[in-house]
Amino acid sequence: MCLYSFCPPDAPKLPSVSVSPSAEIVEGSSVTLTCSSDANPAATYTWLKSNVKLRPPIEEQQLVLMSIQSSHSGQYTCRARNKKNYIKSHLCLLHCVSNQESNLQNNTVYRM
Repeated sequence: MCLYSFCPPDAPKLPSVSVSPSAEIVEGSSVTLTCSSDANPAATYTWLKSNVKLRPPIEEQQLVLMSIQSSHSGQYTCRARNKKNYIKSHLCLLHCVSNQESNLQNNTVYRM
């Protein structure tokens, strides 16, 4: 007896982006954005800022920003791609605050 299973390729589903830490992002700290999408075959990922590929290209599931500066603030999206198709996530707005602003504010500075 021989069993054969075939799963036809599926285009990636709408990717979701999670941010860690999920609190205030202060200059000098680090932040990790993680992109997830269901796809068959598995998706590869590309990160964009303001709809432009990051340079050098980040083609990983996670985007790690170290020593955050105000220049890191902006609109981030990830693109999930497989041989069937590609799709971009919703925007993730990242806003970095200075240490002084952080002391004056006590609220979340980004929303997904």
